[in-house]
Amino acid sequence: MERLIVCQGTAQLVTAIAAVRQHQATSGRHDASQDRNHLLICGLAVAESQAQAFTGVIEQMAGLLHPFATISRLSDAALDDLLGQAKRAATAAEIANLLKQATGIGKVDEVFTVRDWQPCNLLAFSAFPDAKHICYGDSVGVYLPRGFMAARPRAWSWLAALRRRLAPSRSALQASPRVDISYLLLPGAFGMPPGGQVVRTDVAPLRELFGRLGALLDGAAMDELRRRIAGRPLWVLMGSNFSEQGLMTPQAELEAYRAWIAALRPDPGTVLLIKSHPRDRTGKHELLEQHLQGLFSEVLSADSVGSPYLPMETVLLDLMPRVASLRSLTVSTACLATHFVVGSRTHIGFGDELVARYVAPDRRHERCRHEADLRRLCAV
Repeated sequence: MERLIVCQGTAQLVTAIAAVRQHQATSGRHDASQDRNHLLICGLAVAESQAQAFTGVIEQMAGLLHPFATISRLSDAALDDLLGQAKRAATAAEIANLLKQATGIGKVDEVFTVRDWQPCNLLAFSAFPDAKHICYGDSVGVYLPRGFMAARPRAWSWLAALRRRLAPSRSALQASPRVDISYLLLPGAFGMPPGGQVVRTDVAPLRELFGRLGALLDGAAMDELRRRIAGRPLWVLMGSNFSEQGLMTPQAELEAYRAWIAALRPDPGTVLLIKSHPRDRTGKHELLEQHLQGLFSEVLSADSVGSPYLPMETVLLDLMPRVASLRSLTVSTACLATHFVVGSRTHIGFGDELVARYVAPDRRHERCRHEADLRRLCAV
């Protein structure tokens, strides 16, 4: 069994491996130890200056968590070039050959992707139309349908343009590929999964995989962090790349975080631990630390214990038994991991009033809807 796993981030890698394991255990085929798994890292959505470090962490995680036969990476430039050639391909075999030339990956029997859209996923499905097509979802296992990213015109314009071009040219690059199975923790969270069988996953394998990543943390730095937070209330901020996406200005993003957290009224003696978002611009973390001084007895950086690209769930699972109490402050689907996998008390989103004050006018409705959806899923 030859299997291709397309990965777009560190949390997605954990989710993908959990899905692959469940698939192997329940498919009733053969000895899974005979499978050959090929990891393709692409579509990371970070600046090229950050891509090498991000990829390096994914490769480290992959080596620790799963026996991959090969690990390949496509830069954004390489992916764009490959897509340009694939759009002119008349057959799936031509696309598969282009992918093999770029990555060394030959014919596969199964293809796992985050979702059934975005360039890297469409490329993989189109290259192997006869393989079993499987989606494992974003975050810890949720399907984000087309339109969920309505505020990302690039994705929509690319998809619309692709659809216009495919019909007359009879390109083998599919705009709406078939999906056979979806492995999801929360099926239907943001819309119906693509067609085919839907299998619900469990949090236990995710928790075990996140825990195993503790081997990649800096031991001495973790010892120091444990010492400083022991027996104290701990709040953990897991922000997002709002200003990088154009949702807010850089200054508005800093002010929004402070206004939101100040309104939550942390108790005296509470420690704040800040986790950088993998797609944050350089220097943003330091500005955020400065902006939140005075609200907490101490403001610490989670980046000191390992790469900012490592999943924060690994750190939280280690720290939770050691603190007086743990609260997670989240503004994205990161809340799904803190609520369902870690089990911490979780605050979700800025709220409508702060969204109206700080978010760009054309993005406010979508932002309020997303926060409401997250609160509904976590019942908070």
